[in-house]
Amino acid sequence: MFPIILNKPVRMLKAEIVVPKINLRDAIRILQSAGVIQVTKASEKEAEKYLEEYEKARHTLEIIDSILSRRRGKVYLVNITPMDIEDLSISKISDDVNKIYTEIQVLEDNLRAELTRLDEATEYLRILSLLPSDYLVGNLQYEGQHYVSSTYYGRTEAVEQFIAEAKPIVLLKTSHEGICVVNCITKKADYHRTRDIALNLGLSYLSLNKYVDKDVKTVSDLIERLAKISAEARKHIDEIKQRIDRIIDENGEYLAKYKVVLENILERLETIIKSLSTKYMAVLKGWVPVKLKDKLVNILRENGIAAYVEFKEPSEHDKPPTLLENPRVIRWFEPIVKFLGVPDYREWDPTPIIAYSFALFFGIMLGDMGYAIAIILAAIYLLDKFTNDPENKDYVYFKNSLIVSSIVGFVIGALGGSFFGNTLKLFGMGFQFTDIFINPLKFLALAIIIGLIHVNIAHAITLAKAIKHHQIGDALNEIGLFIGEAFGIPYIMYKVLNTPIPGIPPYMYNYLLYGAFIGIVLIVIGTIKNLGGLGLLMWLFSITGLLGDVLSYSRLAGVGLATLYLASSFNLLAQMAFGGVQASLPSIIGLIVGGIVAIMIAAFGHILNTALSALGGFIHSIRLCFVEFLSKFYEGTGYPFEPIKIILRKRVVIE
Repeated sequence: MFPIILNKPVRMLKAEIVVPKINLRDAIRILQSAGVIQVTKASEKEAEKYLEEYEKARHTLEIIDSILSRRRGKVYLVNITPMDIEDLSISKISDDVNKIYTEIQVLEDNLRAELTRLDEATEYLRILSLLPSDYLVGNLQYEGQHYVSSTYYGRTEAVEQFIAEAKPIVLLKTSHEGICVVNCITKKADYHRTRDIALNLGLSYLSLNKYVDKDVKTVSDLIERLAKISAEARKHIDEIKQRIDRIIDENGEYLAKYKVVLENILERLETIIKSLSTKYMAVLKGWVPVKLKDKLVNILRENGIAAYVEFKEPSEHDKPPTLLENPRVIRWFEPIVKFLGVPDYREWDPTPIIAYSFALFFGIMLGDMGYAIAIILAAIYLLDKFTNDPENKDYVYFKNSLIVSSIVGFVIGALGGSFFGNTLKLFGMGFQFTDIFINPLKFLALAIIIGLIHVNIAHAITLAKAIKHHQIGDALNEIGLFIGEAFGIPYIMYKVLNTPIPGIPPYMYNYLLYGAFIGIVLIVIGTIKNLGGLGLLMWLFSITGLLGDVLSYSRLAGVGLATLYLASSFNLLAQMAFGGVQASLPSIIGLIVGGIVAIMIAAFGHILNTALSALGGFIHSIRLCFVEFLSKFYEGTGYPFEPIKIILRKRVVIE
């Protein structure tokens, strides 16, 4: 039966597969290839060897990720078959990966050494630039029989405090922008005390021995030497980085392939570790969709695996995984529902009603043929560039849902004759089937009516859920709301808005008020049933909440009109620019230049408005579906059915 409003998750069976222990690996390989069972229970008592293999595979995968992470954004195309997964062993992959990793580690050690050398040379160049270029290097640092010359640098205040406390003989003191360098002499016996004072005050010691030889006599010579050292260090750093990148690029495809193989091996090992084993037999326990029950049995039999398979219905204490099964177009909106959470196995799947609702809301707020075409083209040709895995099922579904919703927006735009706002009218090709989507009052009235219908569908589902689960308080609350609406809305429309309902004679309206009071009484009783004495105060929020929920749908008109008004405003700006430029320049030149300026303004404005319309339509549609609708009855506490399967990815993108 085609799901109109709600659907039910696929029925699951609890499976127990008993196989000879010697056939366990083959059975898991076959099940992994078939993708029919989600293994759930771990009870392997003798899993040491599998754990050892698992840890080795996991460690190797971490090494691969650490290597490939150095080339962020790089995409490797992987050609892999199930045969590769079988033939490549963990030991071979580990040996190959460790060989590459060791080579890179040696280069990284060299890189760290060069970076340290560059940092020190750069720091000393900065300090030496504060000294006179003809100052003798021998004065900066030497050790004699009775006296020691040393050089310190740091904050000017710290240097002044150092001079005051240590009282050295100052040969040179210079400062610039808060940094001070002091070259001083102390008695050899006082040297260590003087140096401790300097270091405790946060000063740094200028150590120059490794940079000074017989050719370096002045500060100018030393600066020249350090500049050469800095240049050499930078050159070596670039060479090492290039060498590391070259090694990764040369081996990137192999590493990406190993990554996919290890992912499959790890999944298989996890399954083995989860297996319940006896001395001679092994038992796999898990969840199987009813429709795959026969496939599981047949695939084991066809591959010569002697197995005993038993299926049981889930008990009330079990929490099976959820597998959604919706018709083709409706299933594209499953990711929208999953944003809030996967339906519980025993919960209704609201994907059908969300599919209609989201597409309609997005289309109404978009409401323009031009913007709809632009979003569809962007989804087809641009959106893939912003995701790491364009083949992911949820991503493909989401993209298709965006295209379908934009098609609805195209239809709404066609009804109102909107193509990039009033562009068609400007060129004398305007048409309009209805003015509902451009008339603020009519548009607002339509939005409120849609909201009233949508919110009441949510309350009807809530009522059905309350009856199903014997929740008397919630059921009374919802029945009271419906009775209150049925009698109260006509009464308010007649008495307050002076709008009679066809078929209801005037004398009946006074009696409608009594029906509305009955609804309120039921709401009060239901709220007290749920909240006790607090319900005497909280019942009012059921009514105000309904009013607020319905009024929230006015955003459909607000966002939809904003899209049209912005589009028309950008067209007007383009017109004004065209007229101004054309009037200020000679005829042909003014026409050409004015046209170019107008096109640029219109293009920028409509691209911006397309992005705003897509973003606004998506966010507000999500809000209406989640806050005003799903929050009434949906819990979303399930987890997805994820059977063990072979992973065959074409792209490996490094995050």
